[in-house]
Amino acid sequence: MAEKKKKEIQISEAETKYFLTAESLHEEIENRNIEIATKYIELAHPADIAETIEALKFKDALFLFRLGDLEKQRLIFVELTDEKQSEFVDELTLKEISTIVEQLDSDEVTDLFSELDKEKAEEILNTIDRVDTEMIRTQLNFSEGSAGRLMNTDYATVYMNENAYRAISSVRRAARNTEDIYVIYVMDENDSLKGIIKLKDLILANPKTRIQKMMKPIKAIHYNTDQEEVARYFQKYSVVSAPVVDDSGKMIGRITVDDVLNVVQEEATEDIYRLGGVSEEESLTTSLWSSVKHRLIWLNTNLFIALLTASVVSLFEGTIQRIVILASLMPIVAGMGGNAGTQAITIVVRNISTGELTNYNWFAAVRKEFFIGIINGFSVGLVTFTVTMLFRNDIWISIVIGLAMLINLSIAGLVGSVVPLILKFLKIDPAIASSIFVTACTDMFGFFCFLGLASILIK
Repeated sequence: MAEKKKKEIQISEAETKYFLTAESLHEEIENRNIEIATKYIELAHPADIAETIEALKFKDALFLFRLGDLEKQRLIFVELTDEKQSEFVDELTLKEISTIVEQLDSDEVTDLFSELDKEKAEEILNTIDRVDTEMIRTQLNFSEGSAGRLMNTDYATVYMNENAYRAISSVRRAARNTEDIYVIYVMDENDSLKGIIKLKDLILANPKTRIQKMMKPIKAIHYNTDQEEVARYFQKYSVVSAPVVDDSGKMIGRITVDDVLNVVQEEATEDIYRLGGVSEEESLTTSLWSSVKHRLIWLNTNLFIALLTASVVSLFEGTIQRIVILASLMPIVAGMGGNAGTQAITIVVRNISTGELTNYNWFAAVRKEFFIGIINGFSVGLVTFTVTMLFRNDIWISIVIGLAMLINLSIAGLVGSVVPLILKFLKIDPAIASSIFVTACTDMFGFFCFLGLASILIK
């Protein structure tokens, strides 16, 4: 009997693996094959199920989601994108969504509610447990993108005057409502955070040993700390869980490493989008007009910059008409300056994001990028001079383009490192506007330098 049962399980797993990789899975779900869909829900990982749901038509996605039990629905729900979660909230019955919300961790709930309109959020809040409602409302009052929004309010605590035996009993009670207990937080008699103790150390300790002798100090995170600072905290101290405290030093929650991984991904995506002039809220499901609206702002800004650059070129129309070859060479100078400036921006913005570039070492960073620009400018200028001389056999044009390359790449290194710092000082995200300002400077200065030198040196 046992062998037969084992064989059935193996067959189910094999079938599920087949459907995980086959296009027929979607077809079976669309045809409402409950047997296959149920096996898939039972055996597949929630993240894989969420990925499948994202790819299905909404009515088919809802059918598949509803086949799972409450725990599986919770695990699948948290893996869905914000857009898909909002769609499910609108379609599921109030009882269904309220039951799921009550099972979510506090940070997952606040993340969901921040995406919903106030009326829908209030409707759900009025149907769930009163204690949970108060906790959710409190956490929603914290600033968006702060540690208070990221934290989970379920965690295990012990008191420093307890012994290991009593502390283990306290942890067991807390474990009923707490997922993934990495460390236990130690409190004094006033419920103020004093330190931590690893779960392994607590289990292996002599039952009579006092917690005070085993605990280790830890630096807490204030609830108003920005999520980027939280990510840097985890990177610096190499922890998997960190306490969040209020103004009086009392612990109000914890942040785990999986929350920080999401933050890192969000911040990286946001910076990449902003460097390209695209809204971080844009996705494949964003409406056509919303995407156009956000992109037009950036494109019009670039058009204005291009017009300024054109006005610089127009100052040297006489020189260009006299020496026609300049028209084909000047984009090279501007283009190389833009590339060099982008390299400097990338390094500086990255160091600002990681916290490596501070008020104490910014000058060294600018000086380094400037000297890199000079060295690269000299090298590229020499190559440009040589190539131009070989093809044009004109010493003065070769000298002009070589000098212009040296000067423009030097300026590109300087401007590319200074602009992000100025934007940071002005409380503007350096990732948003650095590239457009630097490109404008290198283009205008590159044209001015190249054509100006040509006007002076070539008669």
